[in-house]
Amino acid sequence: MPSKGTVVLPEGTYNGDENGSGRGRVPLPGEDADPVRSPDDPAPAAGSGQEQDSSSSLAGLDKLLPGPDDDQSDKKRKLTVKEPTHKEAASTDIDVGKYYLQTRNWKAAQSRFESAMVLDPENPEVYWGLAETERHLGDFADARAHYLKLLDYDPDGPHGKEARKALKDPEIANAKSPSTGQPAAGAPK
Repeated sequence: MPSKGTVVLPEGTYNGDENGSGRGRVPLPGEDADPVRSPDDPAPAAGSGQEQDSSSSLAGLDKLLPGPDDDQSDKKRKLTVKEPTHKEAASTDIDVGKYYLQTRNWKAAQSRFESAMVLDPENPEVYWGLAETERHLGDFADARAHYLKLLDYDPDGPHGKEARKALKDPEIANAKSPSTGQPAAGAPK
């Protein structure tokens, strides 16, 4: 790309003025009208040490390149992996899942309790929430399995009595196991 002077264009693309003088030539802007530089940026100093034709993307390259004292060819370089700054917490999923239970948004509650199970698979609240959502969605076999899991982890906890009551419900008690087609473990035969 030319940096100074004029550009020669093909015949008939630009007429210059009304009577055709200057045909085929377009004047380029002066030094201070760099189309890449923002008008808000300060103008480069004439003796700043960088040539006008050099790319600004090369500025500071010497900071990225290894110096003469940085020779680590005989040493192994260690990669450090930083821990992610965003920490997911099962408690957040559980709290949101409980909200969805209260508002009877069963699918959303199920999704949040499933997420919480990945983060905290031994939390009885997770199994309670999953069992409740599955019961309301008609998935009685999974509901039964999660009520039983809740009782394994916390039989005397805040939901233990409700889980035992729900397990006596005929729909849940007689639910077929989804994987074998047989009654769920512990179901009356």
